[in-house]
Amino acid sequence: METENQSRVTKGRIGFRKAAGLRFAALLFGPLALAGCASSQNLKSAEHLVQNNFHGQAHVIKVFPGPTKKLTGIVAENAQHQQGILWMLSNRYLLLGPVVNDKGHDITRTATKKYLVQPRKVPAEQIALAAMKAPGFTIGHAGPLIVVFMDPNCIYCHLLWKALQEPVAEGQLRAKLIPVGFLKDSSVAKAATILAAKDPAVAWANNEKGFDENTEEGGTRPLAQIPPKDIAAINTNTALLQSSGEEATPTLLFCQKNAPDANASAGKTDRQMTLEHGIAMHALPTLIKSLDGNVSADGCIP
Repeated sequence: METENQSRVTKGRIGFRKAAGLRFAALLFGPLALAGCASSQNLKSAEHLVQNNFHGQAHVIKVFPGPTKKLTGIVAENAQHQQGILWMLSNRYLLLGPVVNDKGHDITRTATKKYLVQPRKVPAEQIALAAMKAPGFTIGHAGPLIVVFMDPNCIYCHLLWKALQEPVAEGQLRAKLIPVGFLKDSSVAKAATILAAKDPAVAWANNEKGFDENTEEGGTRPLAQIPPKDIAAINTNTALLQSSGEEATPTLLFCQKNAPDANASAGKTDRQMTLEHGIAMHALPTLIKSLDGNVSADGCIP
């Protein structure tokens, strides 16, 4: 799989979620089997690696045995109380997983289900009405409409934004972007500043153009005086995201082709609205091809 920076950020399944998981890169290992107990030395080494790689903005909650003796699992938490699964190799290298074994099993996902609190799943249709009314902006001129929740300081949103530019320009899809703010202390101010701009779409594009991938900070400089209505709008958008079952970015809402209905006339298929927290970047082209219809307040429409 492609990587943006092999030692830091990758284009695996991407997304931040509060108290439920950071999704990062991909690596191939053997079948999942516990290899013994994680030691105090593992914990010390893990804390050192996490502190260094996240600039002191994250700490280790616990370590657990991985699928090989040299691989140790880490439950880490950042200042915003977001927890996620990381991996440590030979007490020297930090792997920003998911780690996938030779059978294609995502052992990071397995560990996430075992060690992290799982969020309540909410049907996509329950938030579609509010999502379509939520303050934001739409990019694209043709193709199915999807909804994407993004934080201006979210590096995975940044990667997704870049990946969407070509298919959007080609008319393969349109995207309504709903700005939220929760990842960092500056997130709300940046998101509200973008929303207050004369053209929020241009302001967001400038945020991504100036995005610092090392510090994971969007390029927006917050206004000295941000209109209260825009701050309120971002807080409302963030609350809507929370109601989706996870405070995670990017979160996507889209309509897909479903299996043909046996009772439908020939050639017709049902449409299914899907809510997805995070996105497997390598699967984005397939996802785009599967889109069928537009997200709307009334569900999936042609």
